Amino acid sequence: MPFRQKITRELKQWGLAGLIVLLALSATMEWTPAREQESTDSQQEKAAATKMYQKVREARATWRDFPGFTADVTVCYNGKCTTGKLVADNQFKIKLTLQDESLSEWSLPKLQSVIGHRKYHQQKPIPATFADQEVDHPLGRLVNIDGKNVSFRLQGDVMTEVHRRSDKSWFTISTLDVLRTKENETLPQVTSVTYRNPQTGEILSNRSNTFAFTRVGKFDLPTTMLTVECGEKFDRNVGSIKLTNHRLLTDSALSQTN
Repeated sequence: MPFRQKITRELKQWGLAGLIVLLALSATMEWTPAREQESTDSQQEKAAATKMYQKVREARATWRDFPGFTADVTVCYNGKCTTGKLVADNQFKIKLTLQDESLSEWSLPKLQSVIGHRKYHQQKPIPATFADQEVDHPLGRLVNIDGKNVSFRLQGDVMTEVHRRSDKSWFTISTLDVLRTKENETLPQVTSVTYRNPQTGEILSNRSNTFAFTRVGKFDLPTTMLTVECGEKFDRNVGSIKLTNHRLLTDSALSQTN
């Protein structure tokens, strides 16, 4: 006899008194909730996201045992040009000397960024999770980093987007194309940076960038950077940096530049 029919028959036989007894007994029973734990599928998804993020981090081109380098520099910004000298030491500290120092304010942060991002760090795995189930996005899977206010889009071994948002700032870096080194590591070639109002989401400005590199020894050093900036009030700025005559530093050469 089906269980439901059996219970119904018993309740009819017992009547109201029986129902009261059953309720009293159920109230004294100890109910144990199901133990909260991630499903096997969720654990596998988390492991896959962590592995994908690790693969991308390890594929970024970095300069191990970097000796530093010098280069001649030409900076142009909104039609105004100057020349000078760049020295990047083996600690990735940068000294930029321009004939027109007024252009250092725009060019120095760019050089610090493109060179500083090449610094080698041991890449220990960082826990990550997939932000959604959208697997066919043109820029790849969206991944959240556990405990961090940052998300990434990952496609193959390329970090195609960086999303950072806080109470004070909100920006997205999109990498639209990359260059491959001799070791098949990735360098940015075309990027777009969008800045938003952190409260409203309104776009404040956009910065489009192109990069080129040249092989010197075992290092791919920057040669050109071109940037077009557009602001919310029809502001538009165009700047470029060109590096030539690259020379890797020896210990003796480094001491002479200090």
